[in-house]
Amino acid sequence: MVEHDPDELLDGAREAITEVVTGVGGAVAGIGIANQTESFVLWERDTGRAVSPVVSWQDKRAGEVCTAIGRRPEAATITATTGLALDPTFSAPKLAWLFAADPPLRERAEAGELLFGDVAAWLAWHLCGGAAHVTEPSNACRSLLVDLETLRWDAGLLDLFGVPAALLPEIRPSDDPGIHAAGAVIGFEAPLAAMLGDQSASLYGQGCTSPRMAALTLGTGAFVWLNVGSQRPEPPPGVLATVAWDRRASGSTYALEAFCANAGNAFSMLPALGFATVGASRAPKWSRPHPVVVPAPAGLGTPHWYGVDRITVLGASSTTTAADLAAAAVAGVAHQIVDALDAVDLDSSADVLRVGGGLAAHDGLLQALADLSGLTLEIAADQEATARGVAALAADAIGLLDSEIAVHAVARRVAPRLDEGGRARERSRWEDALEVHVRQRA
Repeated sequence: MVEHDPDELLDGAREAITEVVTGVGGAVAGIGIANQTESFVLWERDTGRAVSPVVSWQDKRAGEVCTAIGRRPEAATITATTGLALDPTFSAPKLAWLFAADPPLRERAEAGELLFGDVAAWLAWHLCGGAAHVTEPSNACRSLLVDLETLRWDAGLLDLFGVPAALLPEIRPSDDPGIHAAGAVIGFEAPLAAMLGDQSASLYGQGCTSPRMAALTLGTGAFVWLNVGSQRPEPPPGVLATVAWDRRASGSTYALEAFCANAGNAFSMLPALGFATVGASRAPKWSRPHPVVVPAPAGLGTPHWYGVDRITVLGASSTTTAADLAAAAVAGVAHQIVDALDAVDLDSSADVLRVGGGLAAHDGLLQALADLSGLTLEIAADQEATARGVAALAADAIGLLDSEIAVHAVARRVAPRLDEGGRARERSRWEDALEVHVRQRA
């Protein structure tokens, strides 16, 4: 169970607005919202009072719901329609679970008394004083209820998950929510100029606005998003297809998404296992004998989707040091990211791989990633790509920018040092280690 207090989120947004207004002397031209996708809340249509917590994207209580729905013949339409997998991460299974656990809540929803929304929709409804119930495609499509082609709620999926249509917000363009924040709510009026999901905003904030440009966000896990342009993609196995943003003038931009479940979380467990600390860890010295570590405390993400919590160490010897193990763990995280890059078919022919997030300051990880992928990495000068992205979209939407700008500033570049033969050797050793990792008994 992973939940948040919706009123705390709303209070936090108001406090942030007050802080900005104070800092700029009250001159606010527009507002943008970037938020975690897949998390949702239910509230009363008449009062705005939340009747559920914010159920987080991390909440897995809908696992049995997914299993049950997966047995139904109609479940075959889910991936084909949405580009996503049937998984409790997404909103619709969690909402179905909530209704099953609380039948009176379902009755109120069916009677039209309640509203459903992602966090952006919840904030927008309150900022405009309840004048509009809206969201945008990069958020809506993470519900498992939207047709990725039309970007509209799908009646068949609503029926499959038991979601009343009256609950749902209007889906508007990402840069045209069509509402204003109310003076009675925040002390001034300003257009809500843009709304984006967090990874979409990061992609935009790193300047990946053209096809074949990719952004890697390094945090607790690692997200790879590849801009694929205006045509809905057919995702390779284990990869998700999604909407990056939808603009009123130029239409939809789609993306492929791959997820590496282990990055910062894998490093945090090193000292407890007798490895060196993350601060002391480095990339392996490829020319010397070294172990292979598969650090997977959160399981394996794209393209393996193997959920077992396990750390596997192969090739260690009596001369292996704690620093050697830590370096191999760094390489193990880099290998998992390269697996994700390979899954979206990102190779050296791609235009760019831009890297942001808190772990983009980890030199050992960046060098290992460049070595094992063969890509030159561009490291963002400012790691707040999500905030920068939605701010740039909002500014453009209200005419403060003449055109799309290069919002991504490069602090430095990291080039590969490992030759092609060495890269092939290390990737082969990794694949052998993965086979052992998965073969072990859980």
